Amino acid sequence: MKQDKLEYKVVINHEEQYSIWPHNEPPPKGWQDTRINGNLNKCHEYIREVWTDMRPLSLRKMKLPKNTLYAVIINHEEQFAIWPNDVDLPKYWKALKVKGNLDMCTEYIEEVWTDMRPLSLRNRLKSQ
Repeated sequence: MKQDKLEYKVVINHEEQYSIWPHNEPPPKGWQDTRINGNLNKCHEYIREVWTDMRPLSLRKMKLPKNTLYAVIINHEEQFAIWPNDVDLPKYWKALKVKGNLDMCTEYIEEVWTDMRPLSLRNRLKSQ
């Protein structure tokens, strides 16, 4: 089975963070189906269009000042997020050396996060 021919769906968690999952599998625990389906490119395009603020919902609700310094963070699934530099990191996440304002962190993530499927899924598909 070739990856580029697979059909996927876009999933979202309670923090309004997005990911991509195989269409024919139930979403992972804690994630919900958005009903957006298609090839990998279509799913990526949808996420890029709607996910304009990569901070978790709980942070967006905090209404932090515009001059807040942020860090780009990553989890064990190689999923990225933006987090205030002076707030303790969520469990299972680590900060990268990339720090700056919200726009700078967003631009970095958009440049390097070219495959929004979780690492475990990418590895599983490679072995098929």
